[in-house]
Amino acid sequence: MRIGIFGGTFDPIHESHVEMGLDAVRELSLDKLFYVPTRPWQKTARACEEDRLRMLETALEPYRDQLVADTRELTRGGPSYSIDTLYSFRREYGEQTPIFFVMGSDQWKNLTTWILWQKFPLLANLFVVTRDGSLGENPYGDKFPIVPPSDAACSEEPSGSICVAKFEPAAYSSTQIRRALANEMTRDRPIPGLSAQIHQYILEHGLYRAEN
Repeated sequence: MRIGIFGGTFDPIHESHVEMGLDAVRELSLDKLFYVPTRPWQKTARACEEDRLRMLETALEPYRDQLVADTRELTRGGPSYSIDTLYSFRREYGEQTPIFFVMGSDQWKNLTTWILWQKFPLLANLFVVTRDGSLGENPYGDKFPIVPPSDAACSEEPSGSICVAKFEPAAYSSTQIRRALANEMTRDRPIPGLSAQIHQYILEHGLYRAEN
């Protein structure tokens, strides 16, 4: 069993989130990639937890054999941090299961602001997705090996490495999508990066209006 963990607010989930997950599954030969919607502590989510989860489940449904929504951060009491999630997956899947913690370049650049970030590679391999395939500044220095995806895909190491992959996301983001949804002139029109199903859910539930 080989699993990945991909956390985020998914506020709302968009097509690059799904494409990035499918790429991680292919690059790392994962059996499952768990999307973990977070209860953010560094920023505020616009949609409530229930709506973000429902949109996530809808977006992942066509890929349910590989991409799975996981609710452990939403149901955990108290503050919810990624380090707790890593410990939780490690307890559930055992010490020898290869686990990959998937993050984008923006998350990687802010990694040192996260709680107990120093321990992440002790619990999982890190899979960092960047536009140019370069890590830039590495807060771990030379403590953990940096490996290409081809090596990570055949490695049985449960944790302890940093894998870097190149991924060129489309030119849209959750922030841009929310801005378009807040504008009544564009709210009902197709929005780049937002699937028709998620768009319909947003309209039906009145999410992301300017006054929200």
